[in-house]
Amino acid sequence: MIIFSPGPSNISERVRRALLAPDICHRDSEFTELLRGVRARILDVAGVAGTTYQSIVYTGSGSVAIESVAAAAKPFGKMLVVSNGPYGERAVAMARYHGVDVHEWKLGWGDAIDLSLLDAQLAASGAGTLYVVHHETATGRLNPLREIAARGKARGCMVVTDAVSSIAGETVEIAAWGLDAVIGSANKCIRGTPGASFVVVSAAFLEGAMRQRAAHYSNLAEHFVTESRGETPFTPAVQTLYAFHEALGETLDETVAARIVHYRELMQLLQSGLTRLGVRFLLPSEAYGSTLLSCALPAGFTFDRLHDALKPRGYVIYAAQGALKESAFRLGLVGHFGAPEVRGFLDAFAEVVRA
Repeated sequence: MIIFSPGPSNISERVRRALLAPDICHRDSEFTELLRGVRARILDVAGVAGTTYQSIVYTGSGSVAIESVAAAAKPFGKMLVVSNGPYGERAVAMARYHGVDVHEWKLGWGDAIDLSLLDAQLAASGAGTLYVVHHETATGRLNPLREIAARGKARGCMVVTDAVSSIAGETVEIAAWGLDAVIGSANKCIRGTPGASFVVVSAAFLEGAMRQRAAHYSNLAEHFVTESRGETPFTPAVQTLYAFHEALGETLDETVAARIVHYRELMQLLQSGLTRLGVRFLLPSEAYGSTLLSCALPAGFTFDRLHDALKPRGYVIYAAQGALKESAFRLGLVGHFGAPEVRGFLDAFAEVVRA
């Protein structure tokens, strides 16, 4: 079964075998070695090994890491959240829950970010933190992170990004772009299993977070301090971390650059094939990243009808969110598969629509 979701999706047998690692005590030396290996490999994949950046690991989905960073940003003053999809909206809700002074620049789902208007928003808000979702998977919009970060740094902001669905799938130059907190997940482009997430933080962001421990379970400072000793503050998902460690190793063996090229080639193949079949996309082609495509449902099809016709043929498509549920579907490319699987899907899709 090939799963065209934005994650979790198909994993390799190499990663699956890592789930069969021996049972270990999470307060013993074997776990310390595993945790340190995961944290080091995160920095390698993120391209900041040997710098002052630090990695912090959480048991939980990407949302745990998002909440951790949102709460930790409180010492930097007002947070400007650029929101052009549900994950920007989620960050706003989390930050406000923890008492952060949030200014939400709310755009329509999938709207492009006008950088000149961003300058005006930064000036008017007086924000000390700028938060943006790099890749909004509700629509597939890839926001111009480098240019957005440059605007934030010019204003002296901490720049925070949700890169959950872009790290290791899109170009993210953390140090060069001056990013202060980059949030990721094991089960997206890195192709691990669900249940682990992480954040890569600058020394400046970490210093501020240490001044105010604003959350409890997802407390960024507490996780950093405890993980620096080789432990976690709460019981970790040990087998998930074994799989994450292996997925990070698999990514490094392939190289991040090669994986990005792989995703781009699959996206080009998928877009061209669906275009030939007359499928309409929700955004202009150039607005998409490399790992998710949002499409209008073919005439006469509900999502359930299309999904239920494709699944027996070996392909699982992904539902749209919110108001788009009735008119659209999504196709994610983050899984462990390649061009033959995409061509097979296109053949199955054509067969279903013709029938």
